[in-house]
Amino acid sequence: MADESYARESLVAALRDRGISYLAPSDAVARKMPESHEQLLRALLLQDDSRLRLAIVPLLLRHPGISASVPHLAASLDDVALLDLQTLYMAAVYLQRNWRSRLSIYLDDMTLLPDLFSHHMGLPLPDERFGKTGLVELADAWQARSQYPFERLQALNNTIELFFGQLKLEKSNRSHAPEM
Repeated sequence: MADESYARESLVAALRDRGISYLAPSDAVARKMPESHEQLLRALLLQDDSRLRLAIVPLLLRHPGISASVPHLAASLDDVALLDLQTLYMAAVYLQRNWRSRLSIYLDDMTLLPDLFSHHMGLPLPDERFGKTGLVELADAWQARSQYPFERLQALNNTIELFFGQLKLEKSNRSHAPEM
């Protein structure tokens, strides 16, 4: 795997350009931007900052078409990065099923993310209990293989709540905008 590293601020700017702005209310400017969805996903996976890696989840929720880049990217990753991609991708799949009604209030494109990895990872199908069963099993497996003690399910729930906060703010700003 080619080591393409991007500055944190460049990735924050790239995410903001793609509609993910909850990470930093900064005026981040990119010095070097990933040119494709695949490059952005790869760069996020390689980040030490876990909040940037977790931003893959809302990125996929906001732009489900990005899922078309995932199989090609997966084929080019080492085992560790592949497992991280599979985990974050399936988190997005399960969260999308779990929060489908609420997401549909805010997002125009509610195309369901395809289930690319549940069978390979030994996880439940995404529609089982609206994704809840899979999300819990995914978080437990992620926690079990980690050397760090932070709660993975809580991290995923925090990420989706931050994203919902952003979406609420966007909707509020649109509804209060003057009509022309």
